[in-house]
Amino acid sequence: MEKAMDKDTKILITEIPGEWTERTRSGHTNIWNGKNHDRPHRNGLPEVRLEPPEKGLYAERIDGAWYWVSGCNKCNGEVGKWSYIVCDAHNVCICCGTHRSQLTDTPWGTRDGFNCKPCQERLDAAAKAEALAKFAEAEYDDSDFEYQDECKCPHCASAIHIETEDYGDKTMTCEVCDGQFELTLNYEVTFSTKVIGERVSA
Repeated sequence: MEKAMDKDTKILITEIPGEWTERTRSGHTNIWNGKNHDRPHRNGLPEVRLEPPEKGLYAERIDGAWYWVSGCNKCNGEVGKWSYIVCDAHNVCICCGTHRSQLTDTPWGTRDGFNCKPCQERLDAAAKAEALAKFAEAEYDDSDFEYQDECKCPHCASAIHIETEDYGDKTMTCEVCDGQFELTLNYEVTFSTKVIGERVSA
């Protein structure tokens, strides 16, 4: 496993002219003048793809030239901020430290990195137990889940965020306790009126 990189890393990319400004990323690959469905970029310049010399680096234009710089939030001291890429040293489960290369199952992404499947399952089990214990203590009844301002699981009372475009009556499964429930949207009826023809007057 590689060591963490220096946050002040700055390596000149000699292959890319400084006047080029169109750069996108796909994973670790940096793409200049990317094609659009096999059609040349609108600027007419050739597409160039480069991999960084070290995982965790990405290309950034600084003072009219392109450099490989650190994109790993942990190396850069930006803990709590989503990181598009990480260095090899920090590409580990944030709970147990298992390296991604040793995983056999897809991990769960988080703001600080990822959790391996065993760790995520332990976290989920703990969250479920805590939610159900709080539910039992609160002594909820059915009315606590009717006509609410937010969707709440009737098994554990966990709030469930639903995007506006996903509004609708449906069967759902709580992500905290795995309980199934029916979601029904309630609509408030309001009235609007508008005069037809001439307004009646005394």
